[in-house]
Amino acid sequence: RVHMAYIGHPLVGDPVYGYKKQRFRLDGQLLHARKLGFVHPSTGRYMEFETEIPDYFKKIIDIIDKGHV
Repeated sequence: RVHMAYIGHPLVGDPVYGYKKQRFRLDGQLLHARKLGFVHPSTGRYMEFETEIPDYFKKIIDIIDKGHV
């Protein structure tokens, strides 16, 4: 989060490193991992998880893309 803010792209909804005036009412940050993979520390087996972007997240992206912010 701090790195994104440092390069001028703070996370939407980040109360610490983001903009103090928020344009959206959120219960968290717009931070999502579509795919996540790692080696399990106990088994040594590679595990990978994938999920779709949540609908509320897509709505905010659409608003931003259309320039309504």
